[in-house]
Amino acid sequence: MLGENIYLQRTQIGMTQENLSDYLHLTKTTISKWENNQAKPDIDYLILMANLFDISLDDLVGYQKTLSDDQRNQLIKDLKIKANVLSERDFFQEVKELSKQFPNDFKTLLIMINMVLSNLTNLNDSEMKEWSLSTLNKIISKTVVESDLQTAIMFKTVVLFHNLEYDEVINLYQNSPYKLGEELLLANSFFAKGDVYRAKQVLQVEIYQQILLVCEYLLSLSTFEVEENKGDIFERLEHMIEAFQLNSLHPNTVIKCYYSLACHYSKSDDDKALGYLKQCFKSLKQLLQRFELHGDTFFYTIDDWLETIPTGIAPPTSQLQVIERVEDLFQNSQFKELSGRKEFQQMIQKLNDLKKDY
Repeated sequence: MLGENIYLQRTQIGMTQENLSDYLHLTKTTISKWENNQAKPDIDYLILMANLFDISLDDLVGYQKTLSDDQRNQLIKDLKIKANVLSERDFFQEVKELSKQFPNDFKTLLIMINMVLSNLTNLNDSEMKEWSLSTLNKIISKTVVESDLQTAIMFKTVVLFHNLEYDEVINLYQNSPYKLGEELLLANSFFAKGDVYRAKQVLQVEIYQQILLVCEYLLSLSTFEVEENKGDIFERLEHMIEAFQLNSLHPNTVIKCYYSLACHYSKSDDDKALGYLKQCFKSLKQLLQRFELHGDTFFYTIDDWLETIPTGIAPPTSQLQVIERVEDLFQNSQFKELSGRKEFQQMIQKLNDLKKDY
């Protein structure tokens, strides 16, 4: 394992065995023996090589350090606190250095990347791009867990998209297979074997994911449509929210939906726009009351599954950050005509009051 790692890291930075031997003041034969696992380097040489390769000593020797769920949850809490007090640049550097401690704990690395993507406003930063893509490519090439693989690919496309590399995103996704209803066969197979709970869980998990995606699809579709066609899209979106009680199930999605509706109606109907902003505020309070992913009385089997998703059930941002982001939404210039209304000013004041609690 160590020999393979030395070879891999050496070739990744374009060094020959001779280059490395010169750097360490050793013979080329010594490097060859290390890489063929015929001999092991002393700790001093391991430290020098780890610094040269810009990786942790654990990563070089192949130590598999993995956090428990409790440790991972504590790490998330600690990082959220730091995200509130550090500048974006310092927060990124903190996460980058911390990631070197867990080179093979892919779930922890995915959570860290998610927090960086969620807390940095400048996703075009070259250092952030290099670190995130390097880490994600490593996960993609090494993981044997399908959920980790798909999450890593999704995060990779987010980074590529924000760096205007649209052709790369298209190449990654345009040949993805259409949904063929595999979940139906899986659920019916569990049912046929008498495992009714697993059968229901498969379908509830799939419906849960698809509902949230459909909301995102409708929001994106509305941006592509001409103004006169948007009303029909938003009407269907509202029906979706009401039918599955998304206000309590997934208020974060609902905030985005009602904000888009408020922006749409701010051009033609101030009262409607104000009403949707009130819904945004109501959904924010719902989110703060239960600040994690969860099921409900309809999706009563999904909580166990939520605990297994690579990025965890806790949001990648703190409650204070969420309040501040909603506050920023309310400051949109599209709501200039509403800013003098008493109800609008009251919501701004309530947002300020909420921040004091966090």
